[in-house]
Amino acid sequence: MTSVASSNRESLCAQHKAMCAFFFLIAAFGNINSLYAADSSAANFQSDASQYSYSTVTANYSVPDVMLTDGNGKPVKLMKLLAQPRPVLLQFVFASCSTICPILSATFFQTQTELDRMSLDYQMVSISIDPEYDTPERLAAYAKRFHAGSHWRFLTGQKQDIHRVMSAFEALYQGDNKMYHQSLFYLRAAPDLPWIRIEGFLNVAELVKKFRSVVNVAENTAH
Repeated sequence: MTSVASSNRESLCAQHKAMCAFFFLIAAFGNINSLYAADSSAANFQSDASQYSYSTVTANYSVPDVMLTDGNGKPVKLMKLLAQPRPVLLQFVFASCSTICPILSATFFQTQTELDRMSLDYQMVSISIDPEYDTPERLAAYAKRFHAGSHWRFLTGQKQDIHRVMSAFEALYQGDNKMYHQSLFYLRAAPDLPWIRIEGFLNVAELVKKFRSVVNVAENTAH
């Protein structure tokens, strides 16, 4: 009998060939931890996955005034975190996800590496959509798996607060199966500017290019 996770994976793979390449890599290495033990393996995923599909829109989102918790158990006021005068990259994931979350996190991992090489100031935020399972300890372990640095925060919180955040960013999934949540990236150059919402899958080079474009436009406008 095919498991629910396998069915979800096959359905998603049918829609996104890039994801299939990733799951074949996992099978070859045995598990996600082994895959990301070597940076070259993650790089191979990005270079081998030749087909990506995504769309972008510009939108204004009102960040709710909620208190979340990071992987160290420290309270984090989301509105204050996102109000800092630095570019932000944001996504929604959860630690037990076996479908698109590893891809989203791998993309952030490699983007983090590229932005650090450029000595750019930025803030990455990954928000759990499964707060009942994703304790700070589990999020910390997940963050370590993807080599999260000082610019990358993982947040969890109360279920109702997470729901408010997802609703504010128009990221709610249909039904009760969180495995069907969307692949979303959000970019914003500064607190007083709109967000760029990216739905779908794009490689690291494209994400970095869009990030730099957003930042450059903001800097040119300021001058």
